[in-house]
Amino acid sequence: MTYQGKTIKKHARGNWFARVRHGSRVISIYGRTQLDCYDKLKLVVDKVQSEKAIASAERYLARLHGMTTHNFVQVATPQAESKAKPSYTLKQWFDEWLGSYKVGNVRQATIDSFKRTIPYLKKLFDTDINEITSLMLSKAINETIGCRAKDKIHNMCRQMFTIAFNNRIVETNPTIIIPKPKQYAKFEKKAFTVEQEKKFVDLCLENLDKYEPLLICLVQGIRKGEMLALKPNDLNFKQNTLRIDESYDHQYPDDMETKNPASRRTMPMFDLTKQLLLKYKDHDENERIYKNFNGATLGKHLGDLLAKNDLPRMTLHELRHTFITRCHEKKIDELVIQKWVGHAKGSRMTKAVYTHIMDTAENNFIATMNGLDKGTDIPNDYDTSQKAS
Repeated sequence: MTYQGKTIKKHARGNWFARVRHGSRVISIYGRTQLDCYDKLKLVVDKVQSEKAIASAERYLARLHGMTTHNFVQVATPQAESKAKPSYTLKQWFDEWLGSYKVGNVRQATIDSFKRTIPYLKKLFDTDINEITSLMLSKAINETIGCRAKDKIHNMCRQMFTIAFNNRIVETNPTIIIPKPKQYAKFEKKAFTVEQEKKFVDLCLENLDKYEPLLICLVQGIRKGEMLALKPNDLNFKQNTLRIDESYDHQYPDDMETKNPASRRTMPMFDLTKQLLLKYKDHDENERIYKNFNGATLGKHLGDLLAKNDLPRMTLHELRHTFITRCHEKKIDELVIQKWVGHAKGSRMTKAVYTHIMDTAENNFIATMNGLDKGTDIPNDYDTSQKAS
């Protein structure tokens, strides 16, 4: 497999690698799988080519306007400096950047995340952004407690100063040489074993009024917000499919956008899910099925259920991990799993090459997943006409 003339090879250790030359540097890219390596290679090659194009354009503009450039740093001549440039403090630029480039283009939850992150840089609020150095930003990041917070500050600063640099508001971009904060080892993603999953399913079936949403997340592998946004018009009982095109968060009830474009999808409705959702067939098609639930109460229900029945501690999202784990164990094709759970495909080329696999084999994979629940049915005494609480 190649990209832009760069070949991906298998390493003696079993992983995959490729190399890209950038000036005097040789960048090595590694991946656990060939597709993983291809994704990383594509990002690096595109970035290198973009930087080369920018450098070429900068040199051309420098000759055109009597400026000199070096390493993407502009040094203006006195003639160029005579033109007045807008001046911003860090806080003023944050407000301008957020209002002009983010509001209306990203979800409100992302906007709120930026607003919660900027206070970490409070000591620099009144500093002119042209006077802010990489050392000052690095110190602010390192003084912050928590690797996740550090990563958010780094990411926000990189975006802010890149836009400022591209608009000639700052002469240099101090974030270029700031290394990404060290990522401490994360907890291993947890998933139920087959035996634990069977026990969990049986426990949920004993009290569907309380635990039905948890079962939907587990059996379908969908996100919490996607489950909470389900409506009767998303259910196709003739074709046995489930449409996912919205996500619900009680903190942002008017923002029903999915996590990303790949999250909008139609996936198979597995047998147990169909039994659970059939009672909503004639309900108001525009009303959320699980309108009486929210993420906080479901998380508490899940925690209590696991603690009382000697099952490992698990989050709602880790029910999704369990679904993906079962798919891998059953040798279901990686691209089909990506389609079902709403993960972006590796590339356009990968999508084109493997489209026939998804078209011809998906029905067999659906049968495989339904086989996992063979013998698992809703109790006979459960009234399927009742509404979930």
